[in-house]
Amino acid sequence: MIELFWRFALISALAFGGGQAVLPLVEHTAVQDTGWVSAQDFSSALAFSYVTPGPVLILATFIGYRAAGFGGAVAATLGAFLIPWLLATAAAQLLRPYVRHPVLAAFGRAAGAAVVGLLFFTALIIARESVTAWPYVAIVVLAFPFARLRRVHPFFVLAGGAVAGTAAGLLGLVG
Repeated sequence: MIELFWRFALISALAFGGGQAVLPLVEHTAVQDTGWVSAQDFSSALAFSYVTPGPVLILATFIGYRAAGFGGAVAATLGAFLIPWLLATAAAQLLRPYVRHPVLAAFGRAAGAAVVGLLFFTALIIARESVTAWPYVAIVVLAFPFARLRRVHPFFVLAGGAVAGTAAGLLGLVG
């Protein structure tokens, strides 16, 4: 449980730009380095976590639970929250006088660009593990335009994909 806490504390310390920015690191740590979860479990947990508030927190809790039960879930959750909370509290006090400085604004834009690259890489990893048959390709193609519509909540896009995938499984279109 101590390893869960410290690994998620380190991951959270590197989460500049939000939790999604470290998804590749979470995947590498939980699947490749430690084997706490399989690639398929990671992909499923990530998809499920997006229907909840705080998807990366839910993912950390899930991985912790799979690795070491309830205590592991608590350890991973605390590790995921502690450092960002401490850093945010300290940074808010220190940066208050400089919030409109051009250098700080440039840092934020550059970090945002790096996050886009990391998210693209994470999407490729998830696609490799999840889009394994033509019905899943169809779900991706259909989900994309709905995800782009501002009036369609992401929950409904995910729920629609889950229903379509379940139907494909029941019809024997996927294994």
